[in-house]
Amino acid sequence: MWPILFNIGPVPVNSYGLMIAIGFLTALFFIQREAKRVGLDPAVFGDAAFPALFLGLAATRVLHIIMFPEFYSFTDPVGWIAVWRGGLVFQGGPPVVIAYLYFYFKKRKVDFWKACDIVFPYVALGHGIGRIGCFLKGCCYGAPTTVPWGIPARRVPWDITQPATGSDAYLEHLRRFEAVTLHDHWSLPIHPTQLYSTLGLLTICGLLIFLRRYWNPFSGFLMPSYLVAYGVYRFIIEEYRGDHNPVRILNLSDQQIIGIIVAGFGIALFFYLRRRDKQRPVRQASA
Repeated sequence: MWPILFNIGPVPVNSYGLMIAIGFLTALFFIQREAKRVGLDPAVFGDAAFPALFLGLAATRVLHIIMFPEFYSFTDPVGWIAVWRGGLVFQGGPPVVIAYLYFYFKKRKVDFWKACDIVFPYVALGHGIGRIGCFLKGCCYGAPTTVPWGIPARRVPWDITQPATGSDAYLEHLRRFEAVTLHDHWSLPIHPTQLYSTLGLLTICGLLIFLRRYWNPFSGFLMPSYLVAYGVYRFIIEEYRGDHNPVRILNLSDQQIIGIIVAGFGIALFFYLRRRDKQRPVRQASA
């Protein structure tokens, strides 16, 4: 794994933060391009993007603190806000960002649901690129596996006379499995769940763009479509994770429970929006 790609003078460039930035800027580019295509002002979406990013990062950090309080200490106050080190739970971001965008677009007199149809495919795109940063950092790693594409995690540093740091999978395997010793440079092969996530999210992006182009039953349908697809994808990915997300109910991890809730909410929202869309001509006629 490569948590630090290179240094600019004394400043390290973290792979995790860099990939989040690339994902965000890539998503913003396609969002603004799509807005222009459908006749909306791309600048409206650009003005919303950076506040949405900061709110989303803050919310994902707060959820990580709630789920993993053992990683935080008042003796390291910087660690509470150092998102470039990792420690984000994506599901904390969308509710806060969606609420912000609802009021933002209302103030700018842009139809919120039409805006959602522009934004949500590229939320999946940006998230998928950001997951590459998880792979480079070594977080969100998978369970040990014998599949041919299993990837061992690197010991950091290579010099075995120095204490091992980073590479969470290596440190865990060193603690749990006799097959890995301090003199090894690699963990056991593990599922590259971060890359599974990237593939899944890019698939969701492509699916949503396809549905928008060839189906598009009513304005706003891509938000519930995204929520259902994301919830299902995340539930499946969790089966291959090895970083021990908390398990509390029915042998399901917290992330799987969240995935069920997200998908269920998406289904309910889909039928609500469809019903609202069918009722709209009736209301217009009665008026």
